[in-house]
Amino acid sequence: MEITVTTQSYTSDPFYNGAKEIQEQYMRMYQFDYKKSNCSKYDFEFMKIG
Repeated sequence: MEITVTTQSYTSDPFYNGAKEIQEQYMRMYQFDYKKSNCSKYDFEFMKIG
């Protein structure tokens, strides 16, 4: 599964705020609950675009 999220301009880490944007996008696109699955930052690969 792959998603694209927008973060605040002052960070390059999408997990800075408890991964709120990531949780919301996975739920919207895949009905996947990031919290209930006990995922951590290390379960993901991320890169900055642009």
